[in-house]
Amino acid sequence: MSEKSKEEIRSEYEKDYLERLAKQGKIKSEQQTKPEISEEERTRKVEEAEKIQTESAVQVQEASAAKIQSEVDAKNKEDNLNKEVLSLIEELKGLKEELDREPTKRKVTKKKAAPKRKTTKRKVTKKTTRRSKSSKKRNTKRR
Repeated sequence: MSEKSKEEIRSEYEKDYLERLAKQGKIKSEQQTKPEISEEERTRKVEEAEKIQTESAVQVQEASAAKIQSEVDAKNKEDNLNKEVLSLIEELKGLKEELDREPTKRKVTKKKAAPKRKTTKRKVTKKTTRRSKSSKKRNTKRR
């Protein structure tokens, strides 16, 4: 039997089955009439569905590949930073050892600042000049 004959047999069986259900009153006569889809249209729809499915599968694969790549990049960046930190730590240890090996001749200390001088206000005294005394005398004499 070919594929078409199997499809025809199945469609005839479906029609008979729907008619029996309609006679028994289990379904309405409106429900039994279904528009038939042609074989060409069915294959076209199947091909479109397969095409959409393959496209979505490709998109999923691309997304997972991008995610994996970003994880790898982040891991590499973290490894590089760790290596850099370790090299800086080693360099710091070397510098500390070098400082410990070389004795210092004298310790550097901060000099104390000299205390500020306190400025005292001088008392202003009146200087009496001869003129002023004599002018006072004159003033008293004239009056």
